[in-house]
Amino acid sequence: MINLKKKPTSIIIRGIANPLLILLLSLMIIPVYASVPSEPHNADAMWVEPSSITFTPANATVGQKFNVTVWLNITSANVFSHSIGLRYNRTQLKGVRGGFTSPPGSEFMEPNATTPAGPIIDTSYLGNGTVLATETCSGEDFIPTPRVGSLIWIEFEILLMPTEGEYTSKFDITRDYPGDTWVFDQNLNPIEITTHDGNYTIIPEFSNLIILLMFFAFTLFALAFEKKRIRKLKFV
Repeated sequence: MINLKKKPTSIIIRGIANPLLILLLSLMIIPVYASVPSEPHNADAMWVEPSSITFTPANATVGQKFNVTVWLNITSANVFSHSIGLRYNRTQLKGVRGGFTSPPGSEFMEPNATTPAGPIIDTSYLGNGTVLATETCSGEDFIPTPRVGSLIWIEFEILLMPTEGEYTSKFDITRDYPGDTWVFDQNLNPIEITTHDGNYTIIPEFSNLIILLMFFAFTLFALAFEKKRIRKLKFV
């Protein structure tokens, strides 16, 4: 006679909850990227989103992290491979981590099997303040176009906030084009693309310029009010 023991409800709940918890944690850790760019560019183009970011003490602090994404739009030829060489200001920001947008490869190259490499941050090849990533189709495979899709994401950390003045710099994919930023077609010919860098600005809470502008505006307001008061007194 087989003795079937009923499992306690608590064990059953834990058996279901643990995999769900792992799944939720994985979704929280892995960035999710939309398939439609928020700032599209005409083909053939590679660009960084967001195109412009402004940080102030109201929305950022030292140690805060944020992401940028590199996108590609190609219509002129089928794509075999691509490369991104991105530069950033290492004294103001630190590249923390990065990845392709549809692991193991990019969203642009899916669903094809590819050979991705990187993203590598602060490479010995390009030096500090750089990110390098490449992705290639297998064999004679290629990506048919027209196609728009994201390539890689990069997470940065703010290293400092200015006490006065502004810090302005780029997420620069243009400097290394066509040396390390490029797109090749299925015949291994380079596809001519237009590159669009991203820009960021870090400003202090009250820069000297803002203080001067505020003082100037207040002075104009005070003068206008005084003139109005004098005119009223003349007619009394």
